[in-house]
Amino acid sequence: MKAESKRQATKAAGSKAGKSARGGRTAVRLVDDGAAAPRPAPRRQDGKQRRGEEVRARILQAALECFGAFGFEGTSTRAVAERADVTHTLVLYHFQSKDLLWIATMESALSQYAEVIKEDLERAKERTAKEALASFIEQFVRMSAAQPQIHRILTTEGNQGTPRLEWIIENFIRWHFTAIRDLIRRGQAEGTVRECDPARLYYLIIGAGGTPFTLSTEYKATTGRDVFSDSEILRNIAFIYEIVFT
Repeated sequence: MKAESKRQATKAAGSKAGKSARGGRTAVRLVDDGAAAPRPAPRRQDGKQRRGEEVRARILQAALECFGAFGFEGTSTRAVAERADVTHTLVLYHFQSKDLLWIATMESALSQYAEVIKEDLERAKERTAKEALASFIEQFVRMSAAQPQIHRILTTEGNQGTPRLEWIIENFIRWHFTAIRDLIRRGQAEGTVRECDPARLYYLIIGAGGTPFTLSTEYKATTGRDVFSDSEILRNIAFIYEIVFT
């Protein structure tokens, strides 16, 4: 009888263990370590990736400064490496050539601005053309103040028939020009925007919004004002408003 009772107790214990293994917290503890759920990647890999992104960002910023100051022809990948304080090999590792570095630089510099402008233009359908155009002018002036190198690069490339100019026109300038020109036309139809050639007014806005920051040293020497100060940025935005709107 004692042997039979022991067998029944053993069987009951096994049954209870099986039920626990099929559900509840106990089942989690029964997972074999060799077949455990995927573990997070080692931190050193995350750190390596983060360092790679930081290096890439430094190179792109250095390239923007070099291309803005010296143009494409006057800039070398070695000069960019020196300004970014990285090896020349690292620049070529990330971008392969000066042409690809230039494209990556422009994409990086313009992507956030383009995203903001496209979102703003999408909302323009729900606003008057004057409100939408005023918002564009402010965004453009502030972008020009934050990254004056962009206007310098586009001005230089705009005077040359190069593959770089073709790339920037097809990937950025054409849709930008078309969207703002059409907005100007809508404002003229509403009676809130000055009557003139919409294309000419577009380039007047671009020139008035970008040139003071491109020529910031000259601007300060002749006017005695810091074009990058908040007050001067607001005055320049207001001045363009006076020119554009009736």
